[in-house]
Amino acid sequence: MVTMIATVVQAWGSQVLVNDHSNGQEVLVNTQYSTANLAAGDQVRIVYDGIMSASLPPQISAQSICVLRSY
Repeated sequence: MVTMIATVVQAWGSQVLVNDHSNGQEVLVNTQYSTANLAAGDQVRIVYDGIMSASLPPQISAQSICVLRSY
């Protein structure tokens, strides 16, 4: 499993466009769940299998997406 820390750019249906903190690249995240609880600007931790497509933007399939809270 691979973990990505990212910022949500846009969320719709079961997809999220994020900006990966490690390299500044936008990545399209596919999930089997609704992304209605995510909003632009949210910081998220995404766990995926490490496979990323070579498309533009690259795509991954998330096993989990968790919003990171700051206190």
